[in-house]
Amino acid sequence: VIHCKLLINLSSVTMVVSSSLIALGLYMLASSNPSKGRRTDKNIKSSFSTRSTTSEGKRSGRSRYNRTGSKIANGGGNGERNDNRGKSVGSTEQDIYPLPSLTTPTSNPLYYYTCRHTYEDTLINEIKQYAQSLNGNILAMSPFPGLVRVEDEFNILPTLYDPVYALQSMPDAVVVTGDSIKNLANEIHDVLLSNDEDDDLRSRLRSAARGSLAIHPMVPGMCKGQIKPIMQNRCERIGEELVKLLRKTYPAARKYNENDNNENDSDEVDGSNNKWLLQFMLQSNTIAVASLTQCECKGPGLSYWPNWSYPLGLAHVDIEEKMPSSAYRKLLEALGCMNIQPSQSSYVVDLGASPGGWTSVMRRLGSYVTAVDRSRLDKPLMIDNMVNFVKGDAFTFTLTDYYDTTSQYDEIWMISDIISYPERCTELLNSWCSEQGVQFMVVTMKFQGDQPDLSELQRAVKIVQSHGYLCRVKHFFNNKNEVTFMIAKPGNDHGYPVHYPIGKPIYKRSLPK
Repeated sequence: VIHCKLLINLSSVTMVVSSSLIALGLYMLASSNPSKGRRTDKNIKSSFSTRSTTSEGKRSGRSRYNRTGSKIANGGGNGERNDNRGKSVGSTEQDIYPLPSLTTPTSNPLYYYTCRHTYEDTLINEIKQYAQSLNGNILAMSPFPGLVRVEDEFNILPTLYDPVYALQSMPDAVVVTGDSIKNLANEIHDVLLSNDEDDDLRSRLRSAARGSLAIHPMVPGMCKGQIKPIMQNRCERIGEELVKLLRKTYPAARKYNENDNNENDSDEVDGSNNKWLLQFMLQSNTIAVASLTQCECKGPGLSYWPNWSYPLGLAHVDIEEKMPSSAYRKLLEALGCMNIQPSQSSYVVDLGASPGGWTSVMRRLGSYVTAVDRSRLDKPLMIDNMVNFVKGDAFTFTLTDYYDTTSQYDEIWMISDIISYPERCTELLNSWCSEQGVQFMVVTMKFQGDQPDLSELQRAVKIVQSHGYLCRVKHFFNNKNEVTFMIAKPGNDHGYPVHYPIGKPIYKRSLPK
């Protein structure tokens, strides 16, 4: 007990002495340099009122863009000059520079294409190969993720050129400026429709049917599918002003009324070429690129190019309920692009169906499905009496044994999302097209490596067309290293129009509402 008491007393004395030495050291340090020993009210105030820069030139705050849509530049340290910014690096003033240039002056025809971000180089290579096949050349670059800018210096690209890897096109784009929302709307209207050279364009637009004009307001951040991109509200307000201006003169900007039965009215999927699209994309609060074009009805289906229905070619295809796999989004994008869908009187063959993402979509649309795969489907599909599971090789399955069953259906679809070499996909398409047994097909072709096999893709397209089918190929937002073939027999491509919410636009359109 005595030893314990002595140890406790010694420990207490040691702690007291240590605390005294620490306090003495802090006091001496504060006396020698009082500005570093404490934070004054002035220091506290300045630390909360400005954003300081570190010696490595990185900002302490998280904000990358200011309210005008301009990017906040990185600063530097030690009061040195930064040649890239042209301002004192140690300054607390916000250095800014504009977003990637969309509007570099040029006398060449300008085209803008949107694509799935990270596939900009693939789209550029595709366009360059097409231009070279016509003994020409183009200047292309990507000013923003998901966006490609093309200068057609030889004027060889068709106005409605439809690249596989492009989700949307802005042909014959022009640059406009304005210091306010109304001024920008007026400038877009005047530049596109008030030139003396545009008499024919104005005349054709005036005679266009009611409801045939769509207006898509866009900002660069939408190209990546951002939920709330900067400048979106300003862009939408410009679109509203454009609607007011155009409705005064052009019936195409006025609301379509399906109860009027007017021969000059147009619904969303009437299958004609009488569709017009006005697009504009803001670069900053005062600069935009704009385009006005008459769309072309693209088969198979009731789709239009440029994409009349979806701004930037992006469709909302998420299903809230649990699905067997996320691959269903690719099929929904294809159906939205075609603007047609199977009906309840359709028979569908799903090759390589497991675990059942595409089968689930077709069942939701009410179709009877024969699902072929070596592996079983998701359990709810296996007990569905409208799903016939066939265990076997998808490449050897044919409809020969099912003609008696399929004869009772109005149309037959074949869908496939098989993982295979591109050549096997071409063989599959050739086999099914030669039999002439189906009216519609949606098939994905997978690629290996970093770049797609465009030569095999084109070979497959030619084979499909040689059997008398209409064919269109697209790389959708939910496609990875693959593309989607959309195929239909002529005369059947105007079958069953899509009714939203399948393919609902992700971003707001100014027209149609």
